[in-house]
Amino acid sequence: MPKDNKDFFKTKNHWSEIKDQLLGCYLTPYFQKVLKTGQPIFYVDCFAGKGKFEDGNPGSPIIALQARDDCLSRTKVQSGKIDTCFIDLNHAQELRANIAGFNNRYGNPNIVSGKYEDKIEGLLSNKRGVNVFLYIDPYGIKALDSALFDKFKILGLGTLEMLINFNSFGFFRDACRVMSVDYQSDEAVRDLDDLVEYEPTPVNASKQSEELLTSIAGGDYWRAIVLDYQAGKINGYQAERRLSTEYKQRLRQRYGYVLDMPIRLKAGQRPKYRMIHVCDHEDGCFLMAQNMQKRKDELFINVQQDGQLTLFDIDPTVSSTVENELMTVDQIKVKLKEHLSRLPGDIGLTKLLSAFVNDYGMLCEFKMIYTMLEELKVSRDIDIVRTPAFTERGRPSAFWEESKDKKIIIRRRKP
Repeated sequence: MPKDNKDFFKTKNHWSEIKDQLLGCYLTPYFQKVLKTGQPIFYVDCFAGKGKFEDGNPGSPIIALQARDDCLSRTKVQSGKIDTCFIDLNHAQELRANIAGFNNRYGNPNIVSGKYEDKIEGLLSNKRGVNVFLYIDPYGIKALDSALFDKFKILGLGTLEMLINFNSFGFFRDACRVMSVDYQSDEAVRDLDDLVEYEPTPVNASKQSEELLTSIAGGDYWRAIVLDYQAGKINGYQAERRLSTEYKQRLRQRYGYVLDMPIRLKAGQRPKYRMIHVCDHEDGCFLMAQNMQKRKDELFINVQQDGQLTLFDIDPTVSSTVENELMTVDQIKVKLKEHLSRLPGDIGLTKLLSAFVNDYGMLCEFKMIYTMLEELKVSRDIDIVRTPAFTERGRPSAFWEESKDKKIIIRRRKP
């Protein structure tokens, strides 16, 4: 990767736009939902940067603060409160100037000069019972210490959600370097220069570098993956997929729901990095899954295809997964039936969908799953129990969105 990063904040590139779209479009429904509970929110941008780019495009701090102000201006909950904190080691002064306009009746953003890994525990130590959201978009992978993620779990927070940028291909390339495994001829780990890191992680064939990668990954499982790659059992794309799967499984040891969205930079490309969402509640998982589905469609159609529709928009029997793979409706239905067969009894729709994407990833849009559930109802595999059961006009309810006053139970029929 380029070592000269003086132009890092000069122009906002496509992959930064996708990251921030994912964040911004999630924060609004997240803030709205939590504000309704009357409980406080603490939002932390752990690598805030300058706040905006020199070309005028907003950075993640401005996007978050705009969402804060918009949601607080519309909430009817008088006790609603969103505290914001922005951490950055090198750009605190410029950040302060760029977000000065958000010092308003909704609160003054707290700007912390320093390293995320040094500051975050202290910032969260007095947040018992508070709903916390961390946006972790690091300048280099070395800041992703898995031990910190474990510590967050025992702080007594009300809820915790994290959106993490995991440079999975960069990690795999570093792992090959540490184990002195040649990767130069593999297209999977070439052409990563577009993913400029502000502070690339220096590694070499040393015990210290091995320990660093193990602390990031939360285990030494990465070593077996590199050895299989060296032996020719897997290629670079398969190695990255396996690494990401293991990384998510490590997070699931502490957190209930872990989703990821692979990000591609150009049409036909494999993923280059992953955005990972972590939480403990099905509502958060469901909201983020909806958000990721929409961002996937916008990215694939608007960025990769220059606005042209593809077969995924035309053929109703085929779905494009977030891994850029094709799956037929019948294949997805088999997985859905397998998932339903493991359920102990009745389950709410939101919980069902969250558990499904947590186990299988986002194979299709939820509306496709709704159609499958209707078909399973017709075949008498399940019952769909809605509350209220009838509309105000006396017709059977047919809604698919749960809310405070609308519930859907999926009941598996006994053989």
